[in-house]
Amino acid sequence: METRASYTLVGTFVLIMMLGLAGFVIWLAKFSSDVKYDDYQMFVTGSVTGLSNDATVRYSGIPVGNVTDIRIAPDNIDQVRITVQIEATTPVRTDTVASVEMQGITGVAYIELTGGSHSAERLVPGPGEKVATIKTEESALAAVFASAPDMINSAIELMNRGSAILSDKNQASVTNILADASEITNEVAEHKDAIGSMIEDAQETLASVQGTTANVEKITADLSTDVVSLIDDAKLTLESLRTTLATADRTLTNAEPDIQETLDNLKLAAASIRGAADTAQQILQTNQAPINEFSEIGLFELTQLITDARTLVSSLTQIAIQLERDPAAFLFGGNQAGYQAN
Repeated sequence: METRASYTLVGTFVLIMMLGLAGFVIWLAKFSSDVKYDDYQMFVTGSVTGLSNDATVRYSGIPVGNVTDIRIAPDNIDQVRITVQIEATTPVRTDTVASVEMQGITGVAYIELTGGSHSAERLVPGPGEKVATIKTEESALAAVFASAPDMINSAIELMNRGSAILSDKNQASVTNILADASEITNEVAEHKDAIGSMIEDAQETLASVQGTTANVEKITADLSTDVVSLIDDAKLTLESLRTTLATADRTLTNAEPDIQETLDNLKLAAASIRGAADTAQQILQTNQAPINEFSEIGLFELTQLITDARTLVSSLTQIAIQLERDPAAFLFGGNQAGYQAN
């Protein structure tokens, strides 16, 4: 009786579990049927190793769909056409970008959707397309794999150079350098007292330099004050110059009529002088012959006349002096005997 009771209990439990599992499967199927999907395609250049059907499609790391088909692009054998189905509520925009990523270096490949601004329009099939095409870009891991050969070649070259550096000849050179460094260290240890004195002298020199720097800063501050004063004086001088120039401008403006009148008078005077010069020129041209005769003959006679006049003036001067001294002797000549008394 106890054995039959145990079998009955186990059978009942198994039946309940099967009914619950069936109900869960029905509910899950119903839930899946309620989710709507949109189909998209993308074209990837290069290898998609690790990517398979039913691979996950993620939007900013959130699963939103899966891969439904992978095949060579019919129009370009250098590209792979990947068809995906994505939940209709996913914001796939015209600026959304897809890339093939991997969960770690050896993980499973999946499709990652990034970008998509809120202001961009929703991605729809283009003219002649059955499904919309999502733009793609090379993933960071794919870029690393693409550059792996160059990295390996660089590593090999680096190792070759390292081997060249660690050759026997270079090792001997390094050994000599270390030996020289050891000798220098020993020399420094033997002369550490002298080095200490040099350090103290250097400290004193540094203190002197600091003092000199302080003096220079003080002098600079004083010079700055003087420069400020000079700038102020220069400003005052410029202001005075501006005032003087303005006054001169006003004076010239006010005196412009008088200056114009003076210029007109000068023009008239210049015209008169020019007329007088023309008249004199005409007179000289008309009397050219008499003037030439006067310069040749009359001038000589005039010179003789002046000489004779000078002689006459000299004689008259002597007569006047004699007349003034002794008029009687000048008039009656010689000395006249006066009356003699008997």
